[in-house]
Amino acid sequence: MKHLPNILSASRIALCLPLLLADAMTVSSWVLYVIAGTTDMLDGFLARRWGVESKFGARLDSLADFVLVLAVGYKLFPWLKLPTTLWMMIGLVALVKIVNAISSYLVRQRIEFLHTIANKLTGFLLFIGMMTIGQSYFIPVAWVIACIALFAAIQEGHIIRSK
Repeated sequence: MKHLPNILSASRIALCLPLLLADAMTVSSWVLYVIAGTTDMLDGFLARRWGVESKFGARLDSLADFVLVLAVGYKLFPWLKLPTTLWMMIGLVALVKIVNAISSYLVRQRIEFLHTIANKLTGFLLFIGMMTIGQSYFIPVAWVIACIALFAAIQEGHIIRSK
């Protein structure tokens, strides 16, 4: 049981292959997405609850998150009809996250993505927000998530550079 959180993280990576093979916006793709998202919510919760948190598990979780974001982004990109200003905001968030990764490497000699409450909230909102694609309220939802993501990224950078 103590390895279950890491198995859940690894399964999220494994779920990306069938997710990439499934047609976007179909029931099968959404089922895979929900299963992968659920593993993301469960792995850290179970690790903390059972007292089996580890640096390896945290890194595996971050890697699994990154792979899932790439896979989902690749599949849903053609469906995202976002205004240029929102793409610029997403680019700004990505830039801050890249600076944070470089900073963590310089400060801690390893790339880290911190599991702050703001980052967890962003991940949860992204998970739920993707399900609003195609709805009339998708753009406002995307803006709210992007603003929270920017705050989370700036906060993460502050924490990295202040240690």
